[in-house]
Amino acid sequence: MTADSLQRYRNSLTSSVVFERLRPAELDLIIASCRLVDAAPGHLLLTEGQKGEGLYIVLEGEIEVFLPEHIAGGTMRRPSRIHLNRLGPGRCFGEYGVIDEQPSSASARAVTPTRLCLLTRADFRRIAEEHDRIGKTVYANLLRFLISRLRSKDKELDLIVFADESGAKRERAD
Repeated sequence: MTADSLQRYRNSLTSSVVFERLRPAELDLIIASCRLVDAAPGHLLLTEGQKGEGLYIVLEGEIEVFLPEHIAGGTMRRPSRIHLNRLGPGRCFGEYGVIDEQPSSASARAVTPTRLCLLTRADFRRIAEEHDRIGKTVYANLLRFLISRLRSKDKELDLIVFADESGAKRERAD
């Protein structure tokens, strides 16, 4: 890895919500524990219903997060695939699994040639346990991020419920 690419990757990690407020030496520890993963367009990195390897941070390229038509195990089928998000450099996915060790709640695939930093579940836990400040900072960042996502979903749900209630009231008035 060149000094230039190392600096670009450090900048991507710095801009990631997960690693905000970490010191440069702490980021270097994270980088040293990460494994670089290259993914071609279409490469599946997470599969809904299966355990992921750990926390992925996008360094270059784009990832699509989606709910597939078929869920792993084939017991459920959706009418179609559901696009959830598109992630670029600095964004992360797989964070649920490093916290609760449950199977992935969505699938993720590379849209473009993509380079990612993978911090395995075991390395994530080891770093958090051996380095109190890093553990507290990363968990606080994840908590803030997940609460923000939950609040956003609550607002979406409120809009849907409000629209449904307004429609039902109009129908009764007719």
